[in-house]
This record gives sequence, C-alpha cells and structure tokens, in this order.
Amino acid sequence: MNKHWVFGFAILYVATDIAIGVGLYYAGYHNASRSMSANKRDVFQDLQDEISSAKIESFLKHLRSVPHLAGTAEDSQQAEWLRDQFLEFGLDQATVVPYHVLLSYPDMEKPNKVYLIDSNGVANFTSSGKQMPLYSPEENSTLVAPNFNAYSGTGTVTCDGLVYVHFGQEADYEYLAKEGIDVTGKIVLARYGASFRGNIADLAEKKGAAGVLLYSDPKEFAKKGRNEIYPDSWWMPGMAVQSESAYRIPQSQAMLPNIPVQPIGYDEAEILLRSLKGKEAQDEWWGSLNTTYLLGPEFRSINWTIKMEILTANKMATIYNTIGMLHGQEEPDRYVLVGNHRDAWILGVRDPSSGTASMMEMARAFGKAKLDHSWRPRRSIVFCSWGAEEYGLIGSYEWAEEHSKVLSQRAVAYMNVDIAVQGNYSLWGKGAPLMNSVYLESSKKIKNPSQSEVEAGRPTLFDTWAYRYPDTLHPGRPRVNILGSGSDYTAFMHILGIPSIDIRYNYEENIGSYPLYHTLYETHHLVADIIDKDFLYHRAVTQLWTEIAHNLTESVILPMDLAWYAIYLSESVANIKTRVTK
Repeated sequence: MNKHWVFGFAILYVATDIAIGVGLYYAGYHNASRSMSANKRDVFQDLQDEISSAKIESFLKHLRSVPHLAGTAEDSQQAEWLRDQFLEFGLDQATVVPYHVLLSYPDMEKPNKVYLIDSNGVANFTSSGKQMPLYSPEENSTLVAPNFNAYSGTGTVTCDGLVYVHFGQEADYEYLAKEGIDVTGKIVLARYGASFRGNIADLAEKKGAAGVLLYSDPKEFAKKGRNEIYPDSWWMPGMAVQSESAYRIPQSQAMLPNIPVQPIGYDEAEILLRSLKGKEAQDEWWGSLNTTYLLGPEFRSINWTIKMEILTANKMATIYNTIGMLHGQEEPDRYVLVGNHRDAWILGVRDPSSGTASMMEMARAFGKAKLDHSWRPRRSIVFCSWGAEEYGLIGSYEWAEEHSKVLSQRAVAYMNVDIAVQGNYSLWGKGAPLMNSVYLESSKKIKNPSQSEVEAGRPTLFDTWAYRYPDTLHPGRPRVNILGSGSDYTAFMHILGIPSIDIRYNYEENIGSYPLYHTLYETHHLVADIIDKDFLYHRAVTQLWTEIAHNLTESVILPMDLAWYAIYLSESVANIKTRVTK
C-alpha cells in the first residue's frame, strides 16, 4: 500500500469517526445539554451520601412484587415503569426498546410431569410440576410459572430405564461405560453444580439419552440438613427447582435440544433413586439424599417404566430493554455503560432485582446531582436494563449488535451487576485487566458494610476483598477473575472489545450457585430477613458501582491500567508455556 492510500484511508477513518460522533451528538444531546451550563463540582461525596439503603429496598419491593418472566405483560410493565423512573430521577432521556425474539414457555394450565408407571399402567409416583408456597405472600402469585427448562425438547417419552449420571460430564459417562452401563434410550438423572445445564443436556443427547432430569443435591444446596432450609435459612428446600435455559449462546448458533429436559426437586430425585437397582455409584458420586446412590438403569419392580410429559414450547415474543441516558458535557459522544438485566424466572429478588434496584439508586443519585447542582458528567452515562438475559443474554446481544459500530468506537467501558448481593462474605469481582486499577482504587473509598470486619481492622471494601480473596501472585491485592461469559457483559467484552467488569457481594460457601438460585423462594424475606437485614451490603455495592462510573466519566485521562494489562499478558504467556511443556 503506497503512502497516498495510507493517507486516504486515515482521512476516511477520521471522517467516519467524526460523522458517527456528530450524529450521536445531535441525536439527543445537543439541545438538552447546551441549555444548561455545567458546574464542574466534584460530586463524589454528594453521590456517596445520597445513596440510600431504604431507597434500594423500596425499589426491590416493587420489582419483586410479581413474577416477570421475559416477554410477558408484567415484563413490559416493569420496563415502562423503569423508563418513567429514569425520567423522574432527572436523566435526559429514557426509552423502551422492543425486540421480537424466540423464547420458550411452559403450559401454565398443564405443568410438565414425570411419572413412575407400574406393570399395571398405574402411576405410582407423579412429580409436582410446581414449587409450593412456603412463607412469603408473593410466592402465592397465580403468575408463577410451572417448573420448566427453557428450549427443552417437547413431547412424551416413556422408557424402561433411568440412569444416575452424577454431574453429567464426559468423565461421568466414561465411568458408566466402564461399569457396563449404556444410557442410549434411557432417561438420565443429573445433578446441578459442576457443569452448565445446557452442556448437560447437549452431552446427554449426544450419548443417546431419551430425556434429562435435573436436580440440586442437598450435599451442595442444603448443607446443614433438611431441618435448616428456607424459610428459616437460605438453604434449599426439597421441592425447590432451578429454572434455566438450555443454552447461553446466540440463537443463530444454537442447536436446541431435541430431547425433553426437566428440573425436579431433590425430594423427587430421592424417590426416583430409591426406585432403582443396579450397581452402587462410586463414593464421590454420592450426595446427601437419604438413599443409596444406585446407577440403574433397571427399576426394583419388574416391568416399571418412567415417563416424561413435557409441554414446554418455543414461541416468538417481544422483549424489552429500557435505556436511560445522562448526557455528558465535554465528551457527550463517549459512553460509560452500566447494565443489569431485569427479567427473572420467577420473583428474582437476588437475580436480577438486587442489581436492578442498585442501578436505579445509582441513576437517582446521578440525576439528583444534575438537578441540585447543575452538574453534568464529562462523558455520557448510559443506564441499560436488559430483557431476556435468562434466555441467553438476548436483550443485551440484540442492542449491542444493533449499535455495534458506534459502541465499538465510542463506548469507554461497560459495568455489569447481575446480582448485587448474593451473600455477605466479601466483595467478589471479575473484569478486564485494563479495569483493575479503577476497580481496586474505587473499592478503597467505600466503607465496609460489616461492623465485625471494621473491628478486625478492615475498614473498606478493598480490605475485606484482599483478605478473603487474595491474589496469591501479588500479595496485598484482591483477586480479580477474568470475565468468561454468562451475563450481559459478554457481548460488550467479547464481541465488541469494550473493557468490562462484573461486581457482586459473594457468599463464603464453596458451592456453585447460591442455594435458592432461580427458585420460587428468591423473596424479599430471603434478602431482608436473612442475607442483608439493613440493606447495608446493597448500599456498599451501589456506592462502589457509582464511584467506578463516576471515575470513568470524570477523569480527563481514562484510568485504564496498561501496566497491569502488560503484567497479565506476561503471566498468561508464562502459564501457557508451563502447561504446554508439562
């Protein structure tokens, strides 16, 4: 390429860049911001002081008041309510953005069922198909969906064998093969906890299974026994069921299951395991159910069969993103993105509404700084409430793809809070190495919500984080994990290359998901009476999220950690070399 081509390309690139920026500038910012002279007050303390535990709890009460599955009328109503709240807070604009996408739903009138059929054709066992209300009034809503796994295969499957496959991973099938057990044409019973359920379903189908039953074993999810479960603690009761989708990849790439997949409670799994005969599972496959963990596939009683009757159906539906914006003053066409999904399998107090309530309080605090002090950020802040995350990150993917050209050039960073508080042990974070400095330095400014930690000499979020999740290669620093996938940062970080972070307060227990994850029992009682009684941890996460956003919007030079990025790359290369040479 000669120098004239190079020069011409450079002019074209700059011209295109300017055109994009000018287009966005005049699309919404120009008139609103120029009518108000910005007061460049340092609003750090104003923002921190404004954030209110009571407000967060109030928002959360509204969000969890009814089930709001993606694509339903309740989901649409929440999206519109959030838009109205953004405008009331003082944001410059807010809009609801619809997308028509493929979702999946159970039959509300006829729940999915699993049966054990005896030799006379009589059902000796029938699964409930629903989770029973135990404590909180909202658990009784008629809008609670029956138990289902989204995008499951549909239909009735009857077979003469059930095989316990542990966590349903490749190594588990290898063990079964060594024991002479073939799952072809059988229904398999698999545990949550070690593998994404979409992978469990996919591998089971590849192995020839006719259907998949999923359950959460009390060994992981009711560690203190059946006498200490919800509503008396955060541990899972026996009929709780995790709802989930089978895949977390774009629909265009998805090979949806052809076999039925259904979650059941561990009380029901115990009955199924008791019905089996065959070899005992090896010790590490045993959970904490009150039964012998047999592999199957035969039943104890002659001529018994197992039947799955699954009516889950895929259908097109409309989902809704709610997008609010506070325009920047000096660099209005540079965007600091903050986001959280809004849709929930049922009530979703922790996942996602703890994050939604925190984002609302952050938006309120920024809006108040604008209204009270005529303040504007240097760069624009975009508040994103995503739809249909639970179905595979659909809302965030759709929006990111639609605006990919602008975002890839103009977005500064994306900050995600899927779940603000899932425990009260320590802050726990993931993020791009470029974001480490702003993440860690911001956490040093936030007071510790735990009085016992303060008394132990750890007065800030950073102190407890570094103490409880230390970076073993770098003493004195907390560990910041690298972002994989599984939440709404995925499209921004891995598709568009926008530096991203994920923030949450974590639990101490070494388990997969928290015990009541995606169940009916994610209620206000769980949060307000068990996890975070005064909403101090919610406030701390909101303060941290706000300060990171404040830093990224106000710093003249973006606080990207190039030195740490170089260290990360060097250590990663060294790690690869070590693994290759072993």
